[in-house]
Amino acid sequence: MGRRELEELCGRKKSQTVKLIEVTDLTRQIAEALDRRDEVAAQLLLSERERPVRELSELEESIRAYLLELPEERAIRLNELLSGGAAETEEEKPLAEETARFRRLLEALLAFDRETSIRFGGSRSFYKKFRE
Repeated sequence: MGRRELEELCGRKKSQTVKLIEVTDLTRQIAEALDRRDEVAAQLLLSERERPVRELSELEESIRAYLLELPEERAIRLNELLSGGAAETEEEKPLAEETARFRRLLEALLAFDRETSIRFGGSRSFYKKFRE
């Protein structure tokens, strides 16, 4: 496995983690605004949250495009790591750890977002309408 590829993907995954933390913070602020019944602030924060969500998606696309440029064998192994696979070497550990960190944060964000949406949206919640 190429050290350069591992470092490049680890850097991109860290960038995703930073964006995810930003989305999480904005989601928390939205929940706080809704607790205060400040719908104007909640709407503004919701609009503001669209940018880092879009940037997260763009980073994911850039990771996929990067993998497509690599030789098949390396791309397959890197995709395994990015999908939560365990590191097989010391060089792979940083990417595996960053991927695991990102996944934990994403799962926590999705649970919080779902709880907030249902709590404030009730039967009109995205999760109630389309997920149940």
